[in-house]
Amino acid sequence: YFRERSEKAVVSTQSTGIIGRVMDEYRVDIGGAHVAMMSTIAFEGATQRNKPELKPGNVVFARVIAANKDVEPELACVNKKGKANGLQVLEGGHIIQCSLGLSRKLRQHKSPLTQPLFNHFKSFELCVGMNGRVWVRSDTNKHTVAISIYLKRCEYLCVADAVMTLKQTVRALG
Repeated sequence: YFRERSEKAVVSTQSTGIIGRVMDEYRVDIGGAHVAMMSTIAFEGATQRNKPELKPGNVVFARVIAANKDVEPELACVNKKGKANGLQVLEGGHIIQCSLGLSRKLRQHKSPLTQPLFNHFKSFELCVGMNGRVWVRSDTNKHTVAISIYLKRCEYLCVADAVMTLKQTVRALG
């Protein structure tokens, strides 16, 4: 899990899931003190011949499999049993940065912060990393922007005020 030093600082340790941006074929920016390393065969069913094409700018939802203060963290898109189980390259969407506390709240089962989104949008996807990054994708860019604004406001507002902001944003974007 990630330990919280201050509200924004991240120390990488073995984790359930983080969001990172691929810098080159093997290095991934996870928003920590070190850039993480990721093998191209760290995906379910990947072999030397059959491996995903990681390009700079791709976004991955992965877990930390090795972390030490003296070396770069190592990531994999498989769990301990070798199954993807939701760990993958995330296509499209938008990434927002938030506090570690908000990340924990969003990851809760039936979080009061995500319930208003289900009332306003038919289809959307959220992927919450324990490194303070949230990936958002929906059927339209306007909805993605509205969801991103809502999540950023949840950081500083109570749920009721954030829901009012969500309604105003949806109306303003049409």
